[in-house]
Amino acid sequence: MGKTVEEICNVLISKHSKNFEVKFSLVEKTQKKTLTSCVCCSNPIKNNPYQSFFDDENLYNNLERKITTELAQAIDDNSVEKIKYLKNKYGDKKEFKSAKEFLNKKCKEIWNVYEKTNRIPKEAMKCLGISNQPDLDFILGNSLKYFEKDNSDTTSYIISSTLKNENLSYTIEDIHKYLKEMNKKAVCKYNFKTVKYLIAEQNYTKEQLFDLGIDKESIKTALKSLGLKYKLKYLF
Repeated sequence: MGKTVEEICNVLISKHSKNFEVKFSLVEKTQKKTLTSCVCCSNPIKNNPYQSFFDDENLYNNLERKITTELAQAIDDNSVEKIKYLKNKYGDKKEFKSAKEFLNKKCKEIWNVYEKTNRIPKEAMKCLGISNQPDLDFILGNSLKYFEKDNSDTTSYIISSTLKNENLSYTIEDIHKYLKEMNKKAVCKYNFKTVKYLIAEQNYTKEQLFDLGIDKESIKTALKSLGLKYKLKYLF
C-alpha cells in the first residue's frame, strides 16, 4: 500500500483498470504553477491574445477567453476585490458561467491537494465559487464500490488520510454523511476493517454504525479483532 492516497489510487487503477470509471483517474501532474499559464498557450496569435487558449477546451468564443483570462489572473493574485469586480461586470453573461466551470476544473490540476504547495489562493477561489478540493465521490467512491466486498482496508486508509490532509477541509461528519448516502443509494455494505477503523479511531457508537447500515454481525466481527481496551470503550 502506498504512503499517500494518490499512490493508492494509482495501484487501484492499475489493478482494476477495466472497472474503474474515467472520473477516478487522477489528474495528471502539471509543471504549470498558475492558472494563467495553464489556460494560455505560449504563442498567442498577434493582436488576439484570447486566441491563445488550447483548442480542445471548447472556449472558442473570444469573450469566454477574455473573461477566463481575467478571472485566472485575479485568482493567481488571490484578489477577492478583482473577482467581485469581474462578477459584477460579467456575472449575468453565459460566457462567465463557462469560464467559471473551466477554471473550477483547472484549479484542481494546478493546486493538487495531494501535493505540497506553499500557496493556494483559497480566498479568491471561494469568492468565485470554485475549489481545488475534489468531492468525496472522487476520493472514496470507487473504493466503496470495489474494495469493501474484498475486505480491503483501503477505505479506512483513505478516510484517515483525507482527515489528516491539511489541504482538505472534510470532517468525519462530512464523511459519515457520504457513507450513509452511499449505503442507501448503492446498498454499500461496509466490511469489518472499515467498521473496525470507525470504532477504534473515530469512536463510533452502535447508533452511528447502525446509521450506516452496518449490521450486528459485522460489528461483532470487528470487535473480535480489537483489543480489550477498544471493546470496553465501545461497550461502555
